[in-house]
Formats: sequence, C-alpha cells, structure tokens
Amino acid sequence: MSDPKTTVRYIGYHSLSNGGRGFDFSYTLGTAEPIVITIDAPSGLFQGVHRIALQEAVGICYETVKCLVKANPAPIVDRLDLTPADVAEHRRTITKVSGSRH
Repeated sequence: MSDPKTTVRYIGYHSLSNGGRGFDFSYTLGTAEPIVITIDAPSGLFQGVHRIALQEAVGICYETVKCLVKANPAPIVDRLDLTPADVAEHRRTITKVSGSRH
C-alpha cells in the first residue's frame, strides 16, 4: 500500500497586530479535508541587516510547512511561529556571478 499524497498550497498572507505577517497554507493528506496552517512571522524578521523580504518569506514558510508535514503527516497544530532558525534553514540565497554565462 502506498503512502497518501500530501499537498501544500500557499493561500495568502495577512498583517498581524504586532506588525508581523501571517502566511496561510492549505495542507491536504490524501483525500482528507484540507486544513489551514498559518505561519506567523514576527516583524523583527523583516527588519535589520539580515531581514527577509515579504516575497522571500513565502518560500521560507512554505519549506517550513513541508518539513512539518514530512516529519508528521498528520500535524496537530494549525499555527506556528517562524523563527530565525527556520529562516537560516530554509532561506534561499541567489548569487549572481558577474561576467559568467550558463
């Protein structure tokens, strides 16, 4: 018997009262009803030298949700806080090599 397919989809974001953002994702395991998982990103992650961009935060949160459901296909939480450790683990760095062609 094969494992049921899991699907994670980005729904959107909203502002939080503390100045952060909440990122909503739909998660479905097999044919079960989808659940919404919200990742709360505090405002501090969007400030300072190592700040993340709003567009970047979506991808980081998506990877965080994927890791959550990979570790536990039936997560019992529907809301998580994004941490600096999550950012460090899931941040994508794009480097441009000047003068090179691929």
